[in-house]
Amino acid sequence: MKKILTKEEKIKRENRKQIIVGIVLILLMILSTVGYALTSKNEEEIKKINYNGIKFKKNGDYWIFNSNGYDFISTYSPIEVENIDTSNIKLYFSEYVNNPLYFVTDYNQPDQEISRNFDRVVLRIRNACINSSNCTEDLPIKSCSEDNIIIFREPIGNESERIYQEKKCVFVVSKRENQIMYSDALLFKILGIKN
Repeated sequence: MKKILTKEEKIKRENRKQIIVGIVLILLMILSTVGYALTSKNEEEIKKINYNGIKFKKNGDYWIFNSNGYDFISTYSPIEVENIDTSNIKLYFSEYVNNPLYFVTDYNQPDQEISRNFDRVVLRIRNACINSSNCTEDLPIKSCSEDNIIIFREPIGNESERIYQEKKCVFVVSKRENQIMYSDALLFKILGIKN
């Protein structure tokens, strides 16, 4: 049998329940505020880096930075592409300024990563071919000994992913899903950010 409660006991019991619910809600609000403060602080630390004297700031999906007096944007930070070897690339930013830049590629994404950054500094950007036998479109034939050309292609057979240079041509050999990462590594090398 249930104990019969007086009106006073019912009020005390209700007050006790309300106090417990109030304390739980207050604790929940305090803990969520502390949690938000801690996680947003970590996000702020991640969103800004300093790499070789250049300040990078994450804005949405892109890293924004200033180099050689120009603002640039990249998908990856230099830290994310440190393992990509660009040490044999000997072309620098000054060699691209006010000169035409040509791309040889079957895909738009990797060349867009470079062209959106260089469109303000080069004379013009255009697709091209480096030999007439492989040219399937009506594109100009350009020479590695005279023209700045960036060639994007996928590895053939057991060929490894890499970036290398032949005269004024830079070859970016990578799987399609890695081409933007390799493009950013090349961008950082040309700008003198990456060794």
